[in-house]
Amino acid sequence: MTGDNAPRVLVVGGGPAGAATAIALRREVPGAHVTLVDKATFPRDKTCGDGLGPGARRVLDGLGLTELLKPFHMPMSVAISGPGGVEALARGPLMEGRDLAGYVTPRLALDDLLLNAARDAGAEVREGVAFEGLTPADGGRERVALSGASASEETFDLVVGADGAYSTVRRAIGVERPSMRHTHIAMRAYGRVTHPDKPVSDTLRFDFLESLLPVYGWVFPLPDDGANIGVGLPVNHLKRQTARHGRKLRDLFDLYVEDLERRGFSVSGVERVATHQLPHAAARTPMTAPGRAAVLVGDAAATINPLSGEGIFYGMAAGVQLAEHLGELDRSGVAWTGAGLAGALAGFEQAHRRRFARHFRECYLAQQLMRSKTWAGIATRAVASSDEAMAHVALMLFDEQSAGSRGLLRLAAHSVRPLLRH
Repeated sequence: MTGDNAPRVLVVGGGPAGAATAIALRREVPGAHVTLVDKATFPRDKTCGDGLGPGARRVLDGLGLTELLKPFHMPMSVAISGPGGVEALARGPLMEGRDLAGYVTPRLALDDLLLNAARDAGAEVREGVAFEGLTPADGGRERVALSGASASEETFDLVVGADGAYSTVRRAIGVERPSMRHTHIAMRAYGRVTHPDKPVSDTLRFDFLESLLPVYGWVFPLPDDGANIGVGLPVNHLKRQTARHGRKLRDLFDLYVEDLERRGFSVSGVERVATHQLPHAAARTPMTAPGRAAVLVGDAAATINPLSGEGIFYGMAAGVQLAEHLGELDRSGVAWTGAGLAGALAGFEQAHRRRFARHFRECYLAQQLMRSKTWAGIATRAVASSDEAMAHVALMLFDEQSAGSRGLLRLAAHSVRPLLRH
């Protein structure tokens, strides 16, 4: 549709999910007027591990944005350590015929680049503008209240909530937030990390701490010995740690740094410490609400990997899928109202669930197993003994890999072989 009948879409949130949605919409529905708002002014920081794996890289490739990754650091390996001092290492970027290449992309820079790419694609970007709420309007549209740099009330054919874990759009359309049972919390900082023997600057590191399970830690390298350092764990476990031992999240972060130093790492200059909640995909949060011209993507829809805490890939992938379904609706000539729009949104949600359901289910199972010292040790030994298993796990952490029954049997076989030799 073109001219006065062109659909008007509001994307709330200027992070990777929102920017990718706006860019994909401009490609799939070139006649649409796409407005993207964010309450912040860019560049702005965002609490994140900054790891961008092969899945996210593939989405950016599909959007023609590969060049945006050139300024960022690209580690060639992934290391996973577990109980008993066992460490598994995948040396990339190619392993077992799969491309494991990823980047460490500080969100201060990445999000600004993606927001500018949305502008270049033809989206109207308004910074310093907050979403305040919405109400149903005539024709099945949404009347949206915006405040800030350009306060207004405007009507849109569709509102896309890409506004993160604490989504105001989600609350406005009556979708409940995920329970604490399916929510993690993370603390991230920046610092300098070195080791006399290990190539820290070349390796994305995940550590499952024997003394603190299910706490996991990470070190994602940046240039000049810099690193994004952090810990993550279930919110409910943090509450138990606080009740039983008086430990708060910063205490667990400090214990992880101490553990790194016991293993020979030098950690200094820790700064910019920040926390963030991570509602993960086992919650199966609805992405749409009956009778509303609104949809959720990314962290707002709780599509975070339960094993790694990665969310950028799934949010951007959802934005592209949504745009493709809306493009089909637009090309069919059906109006963006009533049953036509509802069918397109339902089709998108079903397609997204089908694509990632098994992957999220298996990542959640793996995350539950890694809460146990016994299973964490078995799993780490298994991936340490097999390049195939290690590549598989790396792609579960940063892509959409699923093991399936055969893969799980192979992993179990790898884990018992060392025991049978003794």
